[in-house]
Amino acid sequence: MSLVVEKAESGYDRNPILTGVSVRVDPGELVAVVGSNGAGKTTLVRTIVGQLALRSGSVTLEGADVSSLATHKRAKQGLMMVPEGRKLFPRLTVGENIALGRRAAGKRATGEDPVEALLEAFPVVKERWGQQASLLSGGEQQMVALTRAVAARPSYLLLDEPSLGLSPLKTLDVFRLIELIRERTGAGVLLVEQMADQALAAADRAYVLEHGRISMEGDAAELRASDEVRRAYLGAA
Repeated sequence: MSLVVEKAESGYDRNPILTGVSVRVDPGELVAVVGSNGAGKTTLVRTIVGQLALRSGSVTLEGADVSSLATHKRAKQGLMMVPEGRKLFPRLTVGENIALGRRAAGKRATGEDPVEALLEAFPVVKERWGQQASLLSGGEQQMVALTRAVAARPSYLLLDEPSLGLSPLKTLDVFRLIELIRERTGAGVLLVEQMADQALAAADRAYVLEHGRISMEGDAAELRASDEVRRAYLGAA
């Protein structure tokens, strides 16, 4: 059972963005979607979670068609997103932000709490527990946003440009955290990212999105090594 997007078409007002996009994420799998600015990556994420309506195609979650469900109902079924820009509650503390994620877990909150493993591996989040989220650096805020999403016990986690605006060092930390999330939670992760090299290095499989269409797909390591991807996205001559 997987998260499956089949022949999705969506856009804004009268402007179509996605055309016939099909993507699959299996449980415990990390799948990257890479592409340049304007390729339709954020539109894809927003379509999957229901923030944008499908014009045609479908989204199924573990065999159930969720195409017509509102965003909050998809979240209740375990489909979570960490949006571009993190979207923390700035006046709440780190702990209060993460508590909101735990509250959203509902009936999924069974077994070992995955947040504890993240706090142990990345103690900076725990060290900032009582601080307002607005006082954290961009990298720290992204770690809190990821931890809050994990606290909700997602079955599938969609990450929209998690490296945006971060230093190279903080980007490495965030990607380490993403890999740990996949390892410790067993959730399927869809990573939408402009920094193709890091995304492809972390992922199991990947899709290349160009002008709203999937132009390439396959094993992430093979795509990372391909001449076409290296020239277009990795800066190779």
